[in-house]
Amino acid sequence: MTNLDVKQTEQVNSQEMASIQKAAGSPGIGFRHLQSLLLFLCVVCGYLIRVNLSVTIVAMNPVTNSTDYFRELADHVPIFGWTNSMRSVLLSTFFVGYLVANFPASVLGCRFDNKILLACSMIVSSLLSIVSPPLVYEYGAPALVVIRFAQGLSSAFMFPMVHGIMSKFSPPHERGQLVGFINSGIQLGTMVTLAISGMLCSSVKGWPIVYYLSGAVGLVWTAVWLLLGAGSLSTHRFIGQVEKDYIQRSLTNTVDHDRRLSDTPWKSIFTSLPVWATALAHIGHNWGFWLLLTEMPTFIHTVLKFDIKEDGILSSLPYLAMFVLQIPVTFFADFLNKREITTLTVSRKIWNTISFWGGAIGLTILGFVEDTRLTIIIYVFIVAIGCTSNAGFNINHMDLSPNFAGLLMGITNTVAASGGIIAPLFVGLVVDDQTSVAEWRIVFISGAVVLFATNLFFIIFGSAKTQPWNSLKNRDSPKMDNTKQDIETVG
Repeated sequence: MTNLDVKQTEQVNSQEMASIQKAAGSPGIGFRHLQSLLLFLCVVCGYLIRVNLSVTIVAMNPVTNSTDYFRELADHVPIFGWTNSMRSVLLSTFFVGYLVANFPASVLGCRFDNKILLACSMIVSSLLSIVSPPLVYEYGAPALVVIRFAQGLSSAFMFPMVHGIMSKFSPPHERGQLVGFINSGIQLGTMVTLAISGMLCSSVKGWPIVYYLSGAVGLVWTAVWLLLGAGSLSTHRFIGQVEKDYIQRSLTNTVDHDRRLSDTPWKSIFTSLPVWATALAHIGHNWGFWLLLTEMPTFIHTVLKFDIKEDGILSSLPYLAMFVLQIPVTFFADFLNKREITTLTVSRKIWNTISFWGGAIGLTILGFVEDTRLTIIIYVFIVAIGCTSNAGFNINHMDLSPNFAGLLMGITNTVAASGGIIAPLFVGLVVDDQTSVAEWRIVFISGAVVLFATNLFFIIFGSAKTQPWNSLKNRDSPKMDNTKQDIETVG
């Protein structure tokens, strides 16, 4: 199949989608949007639990003889004397569990009801949060290490289950809005945690109240999810027939409802160029995200002599900008797709390029800027445009295989963890003198190269076309030349 054939196929699919919308009465706000809202709140709750230790560890381990130290003693709030190395272990343990469980979680998602797995995941994480204060008070750091590792294991189910569920509820031309909105819960959850946890830690109740509240919120969400949410169209108790028909027709020939785990096309998945293109894009995204999240405050403080962490507004501004920009970006992306101005493949590549290559340009400029205000503006710009990747690679798993979207997310999320791990280690190797502009320039330019290269691979080999191995029927039919079918370039 040639590039022209693939493009013509996508144009036909777009025309079929338009006719489906007319035939189904173009349903507006419906239960698919409720699913998106519930899963958005799930991500917010998940990040309340994931990020809370980043704030509470300061209150749990205050500097001896500091104001916080004496205040917590007066309020009878438990405090500890952990070393810096122990603090590092505590902060990283969650991600160890998260990395270990991502792939197994996605495999289990192919076997069991995603709704129930997601609920169980949140219940476990929430209960562990609630029992954290008494267990840590009784058994100290070892207890917190075990708790955070277990929370990492349970939290690993979240994104594979979210993708597995929404692949059954989101029409192809609405995925940007529905799934992009869900992903914006990362920014909101992070902002809320950083803003509220600090105030709660300073209250009379101290740091334990953060764990109690985040756990309680997670349990409340679980109750609402079990009442109103669903793992598939067939099990949704409230969705109307018109909306159900609309979604089913948009997903015709892409979703198998009677597949088994043994039907998983492992070889086809791991030898698929579009899958690897998405995985490499995920690696590049994580590399850039963690580089900015963990190292930019240090750069601004040591090189520019400005402590961004002391200003709460500036600390949250990049995430706020990203959250605010998310909705109009995904709405406009889906608008262009529905109007057939862009095909799904072209759309995914355009928005991913804005995120990656825009970020690469920003990182390159950062390496040569020494003005504090301009640096912060560029920093906010890079983080903010990162949201456009939620209309790019981050929803591409559902395009490639609605049947195995959760599994693909588990695979790429596991591989992409390398980006988050290697980026800070790379900085440690390169930056010997944290006040050296030249050494930081190497870091930023290297990050720009990673973003440029991974997106270039995505442009060349990425695709939003549903892959032949997605369906049992297609796998039973004569094989086609997948290489030519998968490779599709912009223009």
